[in-house]
Amino acid sequence: MSIFIQRVDSVPLQNTNFPFELDQWLANLADSLNTSFEQIQNAFNLLTAQSYTAAQLADTDFTATLSNGIILYDSTNHVYVGKQNGAMVQFDTSPYP
Repeated sequence: MSIFIQRVDSVPLQNTNFPFELDQWLANLADSLNTSFEQIQNAFNLLTAQSYTAAQLADTDFTATLSNGIILYDSTNHVYVGKQNGAMVQFDTSPYP
């Protein structure tokens, strides 16, 4: 599933009495927003879990530093794991009912 964020097509300022500086500022704002939208879209669409070995994930010193809700990939066992309520748990990727 991909996320597509709409872009600002243009700033319709024809036949206005705005100063040139405001016109330029609005055009620059639209361009900056489009850049931010693209970065946000890529962050969601290119999201992947960091990969660690089973030995790294079994290291309690390492897992103690993780926050609840983080999802990681166990490259040894080829499963997703995460930290939930302070404990490391395996996530099942089988279809939901």
